[in-house]
Amino acid sequence: MSSTTRTPDAQSLTPEQMRAEAQAWYERQLAILEKAHGARWPEHRAWLEAYLKQSLRERLIARGWRYKK
Repeated sequence: MSSTTRTPDAQSLTPEQMRAEAQAWYERQLAILEKAHGARWPEHRAWLEAYLKQSLRERLIARGWRYKK
């Protein structure tokens, strides 16, 4: 049986920890997408980065984090 690490809720993370977690998620997703698109990555990079940033905003809000505009 393998154990899984649960991510703490937004209230238990400091803003610095939340930023670090968000940055790590973003970079992992970007690497996955880059690998998946291969040679065509440059054609898709701009819109995929915009998509990931919006997705990240929504994930953070769902976890109870409110960012400053």
